[in-house]
Amino acid sequence: MAKNTEAKKSDIVLSVKNVDKKFDDIPILKGVTFDIKRGSICCLVGMNGAGKTTLVKAIAGLVSPDSGSIDILGAKGGSRQARAVTSVVFDEPALYSDLTVMEHLSFAARLSGFMDYQERADQLLEEFAIQELGQRLPRGFSRGQRQKTALSMGLVRSFKLLVLDEPYAGLDASGKKALLAILGDAATSGAAVLIATHAPELLAIANQMVTISDGKVSYVGKPDIGRIDS
Repeated sequence: MAKNTEAKKSDIVLSVKNVDKKFDDIPILKGVTFDIKRGSICCLVGMNGAGKTTLVKAIAGLVSPDSGSIDILGAKGGSRQARAVTSVVFDEPALYSDLTVMEHLSFAARLSGFMDYQERADQLLEEFAIQELGQRLPRGFSRGQRQKTALSMGLVRSFKLLVLDEPYAGLDASGKKALLAILGDAATSGAAVLIATHAPELLAIANQMVTISDGKVSYVGKPDIGRIDS
C-alpha cells in the first residue's frame, strides 16, 4: 500500500493546497486545493473575476499566496527549481518591438536554459502557419499573430508543467486546431497542462476540470460543459 501511495504522489506535477490570497483585504482566492498529474490536461474554468488569473500568477510565482502552498514536482512554486520545469503563457502577449519572431523564440528558449531549440522553433512556426513572420518584428501584428508568437515562445522550451491563460484568444480556426494537437502531444509526452479558459472546445481534449467560483473551488472532476460558467 505504501508503494502505491508513493507512486501516486510521484505522478503529481502540480499540487495546490489551501491557497488563500487577498488584495487590499479583499479575498480573491479562498482555500484553493487541487492536483494535476503527469500526462493530464486540466481546464480551469469560472466566470470573470472568479480568481483564475490570480491563481495562474501564483503558480507562475508572480503572486505569493497569503497562506497554503503551491508545489511543482516537489519544489515551491516560484522557486528556481519550479521555474525550470514550468512554462507559462499569459492572456496578454508581451512582445518586444525590437526583436523578430524567431529572436523571441530564441530568447525564451535560452532564458530557460534550452539551447537546442532551432528545430522546435521552426516546427512551431510551421504548425501555427507563421513561417513568413519568423524574421519580422511584431510591430503591426494582428491579435492572432501576437498570440501565436506568444504561444510559440511558451512551447519552444522544455517543460514538465505548461500553464496557459486563455490561449484561444485571437486565434483563428487553424491556430486553434494546431494548438489542440500540440497540447495533446505535450500530455502524451508526460507533461501536465493547465488551461484557464472560457472556451468549451478545450474541454474536448481535457481529462480534468477545476471550477472556481468566487475564489473557491466548486468542482474538481471530469470535464463537464454544464459547469464551465459556474
